[in-house]
Amino acid sequence: MSGSGLRPARFRVWGLLLALCAHPAAGAQQAAEEQPGAAEQSDVLLRAMGDELVRSTDALQLEDLERPYFIEYAVVDQESTVIEATFGASVQNDRTHTRSLRVDVRVGSHELDSSEFVGGRSFFRFGSFPRDLVREDDYGALRHDLWLATDTAYKEALEQLAQKRAFLQNRVQNEPVPDFSVEGASVLVESPGESAFDAEAWRGTARRLSGVFREYAAIDESSVTLRVERGQKYLVNSDGTVVRQPVSLAVLHARAAARAPDGMRLKHFVPFSGRAVEDLPPEAELEAAVRSMAGELTALAAAPALDDYLGPVLVSGQASTEFFAQLLGDQLSGHRPPLVEDQRMASMMPSSDLANRLNRRVLPASFEVVDDPTQTSLAGEALIGSYAVDDQGVRSQPVTLVEGGILRTLLMSRRPRRDIPQSNGHGRAGAFGPATAQPGNLLVRAEGGLTAAAMKAELIDLARDAGLDYGLRVSVLDNPGITGSDLSSRPSIFALMGGGGPPSPLTSPILTYKVYVEDGREELVRGFGFRDVSVRSLRDIVASGEDHHVNNRFVESSGGGLLPGLGVGLGGQDVPVAVVAPSVLFEELEIEGVGGPQQAPILMEHPYFRQERP
Repeated sequence: MSGSGLRPARFRVWGLLLALCAHPAAGAQQAAEEQPGAAEQSDVLLRAMGDELVRSTDALQLEDLERPYFIEYAVVDQESTVIEATFGASVQNDRTHTRSLRVDVRVGSHELDSSEFVGGRSFFRFGSFPRDLVREDDYGALRHDLWLATDTAYKEALEQLAQKRAFLQNRVQNEPVPDFSVEGASVLVESPGESAFDAEAWRGTARRLSGVFREYAAIDESSVTLRVERGQKYLVNSDGTVVRQPVSLAVLHARAAARAPDGMRLKHFVPFSGRAVEDLPPEAELEAAVRSMAGELTALAAAPALDDYLGPVLVSGQASTEFFAQLLGDQLSGHRPPLVEDQRMASMMPSSDLANRLNRRVLPASFEVVDDPTQTSLAGEALIGSYAVDDQGVRSQPVTLVEGGILRTLLMSRRPRRDIPQSNGHGRAGAFGPATAQPGNLLVRAEGGLTAAAMKAELIDLARDAGLDYGLRVSVLDNPGITGSDLSSRPSIFALMGGGGPPSPLTSPILTYKVYVEDGREELVRGFGFRDVSVRSLRDIVASGEDHHVNNRFVESSGGGLLPGLGVGLGGQDVPVAVVAPSVLFEELEIEGVGGPQQAPILMEHPYFRQERP
């Protein structure tokens, strides 16, 4: 392939960089008028990315082999502060500045290129681990890092394409789908976000909040963690895209664990998230929430264990949003799995149970599901899944996924499907791996929602009709990214390669109540999980509430789904997503009690509650 087709893009990118650096938003218009050439110096990183992109686009070629048809640089330049306290004392107060570079070099053409192929020799390259970029605004050093990363990515792309073509020689493809969609250029250069952050003051807040647990003897482990991220995301590519947009997140989680008398390990959490620390509630409200969580966990440790159950279940509040996030969120991705040379790895690839169910019912007729990354808040609550341009340079847009209960389309990146050839602005990349189609702000709505009292009455009626003494109401589901659950319940890489089954799609409930038919009283219970629940269970919803709950959470960034369960956990470099949903009532779900022996209780009492204090 000749390089002539890329030269117009080269000049387009260069012109955009000069013009955008001179824009008042970059703070350089006056300097540009007073001194020629000063404007393009205003953002050294952006200029270095543009200059190296132009050079690579124009001249990168190995001997007589193919030249790249597409090159992209993506950089996340951010400062992260992590403050953690436990039992009234600080245990972490770290501040780091990182610049991570993701390079996408594609050889071939939009129809067939070097991407999305997992061969025997390319397995561990598929994750696309980012490269650390020099943190100083040193133009020469930045160009050096970009040059080396581009060289490596180009050579790997050549090898990938050779392996992919060899693999396809022995395969028959009916109506092949392009590997990469053709999209227009996006131009967006925003000013850096301004947000005041007093780290020392928040360190004191974390200490005081963690000190609340000194009042609860049943709790043996607890912590309060605050993570604040501020910076910018850069993206330039040979399509002519030039993007600089702010990165700003603030996440505070309080977590705690206790053990029941029979040894069962129990946990609970309370999360707060926003685009900046200003979005977090005042300390008095944070303290009240932490105190409420600690009281609920104490009560949970003394609650009876639940036996197996089959009957109506009311899923409310945070639990409802986790239901939709865990059952529906991943299934709405239209990202087409990569080609896999070793079929034993096929089960490790991302896939969607709904991908082949377009124009079929997936929810009751009253439901609509929209993903809208352009929306920054809802009823005064911040939605952290908002963004202006996705991680492939495509403008964000609202997408109606489910209408009247019917699945109308899927979330799309620049990897087309036969039935959906273009991106709809949902290509998102996390800590490592290529950008894949993921939600931004997933909004689940239902017409004719009932009040909380009416929903409870419906639950009781269904339990009575089934001949049961009680129904169940679940108000909190576990989020392992917050509670720090271990990965023992997830399949290992080796189990997957040997044909092991997939993990359960739903985590275990944390707060569940028996709702008695006789008088409507509620009794807290513990120790069980859902059985045989999948995305298809959502079609069996019989009622929905008029309420809505906002759940700001993080989707594990795991190489495009390559290694499930190996995300980085709390915020940081996972993909931020907001899920909004009403309470929902199921006519019948199956609950399975936790069987088998439990770990023995702690032998000695907590020392704090045994010592004599003045």
